[in-house]
Amino acid sequence: MNAATEIEQGTALALPAATDLAALFKREDGIAGIVAQLEIAARDEAKGYDASTKKGREALKSLAAKVSTSKAELDRQGKALTEQQRKEIDAVNAGRRVADQRLAALRDEIRKPVTDWEKAEEDRIEALKARLARMEGAQPSEDTSEAIRALIQRVEAVELDDSWAEYKAHAAVAKDAKLTDLRRRLAATEKREAEQAELARLRAEQAKRDEEDRLRREAEEAEARRIEAEKAEAERLAQIERDKAEAAERARREAEEKAKAEADRASREAATREAQLLREREAAKRVAEEAEARRVRELAEAEERTKAAAQAERDRIAAERAAEEEARRKREADHEHRAQIRAEIIEALSAMRGAASPQQIADALMAGKIPHCEVKL
Repeated sequence: MNAATEIEQGTALALPAATDLAALFKREDGIAGIVAQLEIAARDEAKGYDASTKKGREALKSLAAKVSTSKAELDRQGKALTEQQRKEIDAVNAGRRVADQRLAALRDEIRKPVTDWEKAEEDRIEALKARLARMEGAQPSEDTSEAIRALIQRVEAVELDDSWAEYKAHAAVAKDAKLTDLRRRLAATEKREAEQAELARLRAEQAKRDEEDRLRREAEEAEARRIEAEKAEAERLAQIERDKAEAAERARREAEEKAKAEADRASREAATREAQLLREREAAKRVAEEAEARRVRELAEAEERTKAAAQAERDRIAAERAAEEEARRKREADHEHRAQIRAEIIEALSAMRGAASPQQIADALMAGKIPHCEVKL
């Protein structure tokens, strides 16, 4: 019986009986015919399967497994030869090598469509996973609201089309989660930037107020120097022209009254400006406090620290304003007190009959008739 007749109907990959295999192993190239027949049968059968379908892939894997089983059986049968067949061991080993190499190649050949499909499928899945990971791990170029908004637009532009295949649902969940996280981050960043802008605005306003205070102080000092200069000049003229004491006194009084009127006018204007500035500051303070109250409900611990810093700044400004107002009030009170004393002295001197001589003025001073003036003897 030849090798072809050993393949039964419907069992193209079946092997001959063990005794026939032993005879074939003894002949040179005896196994090659069986292997060739297995190759032809397996390849013919493999042509009827499509690796793009699950049924086809399963059939090809099953066929490859059968080839592997035939390979193992041939190897096992070759090893089972009796001691009497040892003299033909070289032929048997040669047959085993032929069967091992060719059937291994056949097995790989038969399974290659499945292997190729599995590799392509693995590459496709990995590409989808990488695409999903890029969307999940996307980060803004910098920690600013503008950069976060740009990233939100890019994520929103991602289309959940059929190119995602079975990862479409995963992509939808990842996209929603990423947008939720970015929008939360955007809200926190915008609040932080608003707080920083508010603090910068407060500092700028304080710098402006400091400059205004400096200019006001310089004006007051200049006015004080002017008044002192006028007083010194009046005193110098009084020493030089004693005989014109009354005229000099009248001129001095007129100058002082004019200075007082000018000072009163300047004081009123300064008070008006100060009141207007105070109202504007109070209005700005109320707006800032209302905005701060709204932010308090939303800010986390870091925002609380920023709010405390802003409040401390406002408290310091309010304290400075109160101190400035108290100093201004004291200056005005002192100025009015001095003016009252001056008026009473002038009134007492004016009440003296005729043009008072220096001797009369001296007597009046010693007699205590000039208010607020005391002569120590």
